[in-house]
Amino acid sequence: MKHLAVIILALLLIPSGVHALTFLGGDQPVIDTPIPDDVIVSGGSVTVSAPVNSLTVAGGTVTVNAPIEGDVIAAGGTLTVNGDVGGKVLAAGGEIELNGNATNTLITGGTVRIGENAVIERDAVIGAGEVTNAGTVLRNLTVSADTFTNTGTAGNVTFEEEQDSGLLPGLFAVFAAIGFLILGLLFVQFLPEPFAAVVRQIEARPVILTVVGFFAIIVSAILLLIVAVTIVGLPIALVGGLLFIVALMLSSLFVAYALGVVIASRAGRKPGRAWTFVLGFVILQILFFIPLLGTIVQVVAVSLGYGGLLYALWRAPPSRAVEGAA
Repeated sequence: MKHLAVIILALLLIPSGVHALTFLGGDQPVIDTPIPDDVIVSGGSVTVSAPVNSLTVAGGTVTVNAPIEGDVIAAGGTLTVNGDVGGKVLAAGGEIELNGNATNTLITGGTVRIGENAVIERDAVIGAGEVTNAGTVLRNLTVSADTFTNTGTAGNVTFEEEQDSGLLPGLFAVFAAIGFLILGLLFVQFLPEPFAAVVRQIEARPVILTVVGFFAIIVSAILLLIVAVTIVGLPIALVGGLLFIVALMLSSLFVAYALGVVIASRAGRKPGRAWTFVLGFVILQILFFIPLLGTIVQVVAVSLGYGGLLYALWRAPPSRAVEGAA
């Protein structure tokens, strides 16, 4: 699975012949000079007004007004791509508008629009509450949405109407991702040693811990149900259940950091802890949004993170207080 993740990330992120990364951040980062490099940027409002090799971006508002030589991987509240993209566009957000050209697109969001000047050279796969295509898709346009308006052209159109679940689940997923990003940054900043202890276990034995974590989740759930049957054990089961849920929620954060380490090391860079986590988190969230593959990645990430957490707790040395009491 480790090798599979590396292959996927290489295909998504690193164009051939490119071996470096540029990290940018801040409240309102602006790229106004060309960067002949793969750029990873995050911020409240991100504006790209000069060409870059490839772009991985997360922000509340993201606007791309310049051509991108390779791929664009983006997540945020509002995403607008006005420049031409030489590779694929992978995007997840609340409102997404694509006005430039691209090779392939895979987009999920609340509202998605392909502008009339946009040309998708191959395929476009879109899942959203509301989708509008006013552009040109040369091969296959696959849409899963509540409403779909097609005033443009496509070689082949496949439309599947979503069940009436409303926009709230999609928005909730976006806000939840932002919340987990902030939570992970807090852990990295204020609890670096415990966080790193789990990450080290994940990096050392990813395959074993994925298998162990998967079965440990099943066993933990069964044990909690057994304990909860008795009146005496019910309070224990409630507390244990809360800890179990928290552990599952935190599991993917450890995996995100480990993923960031893999990408940064293969690019020959050593960014700070926060940027390493942001890098891995953004890529992992993008993978989560991909149909079918996203479910597989999510199961693997939670299992691996849970297994790493349990192993780190098992390997943790006893506290001095406990040793003294003994």
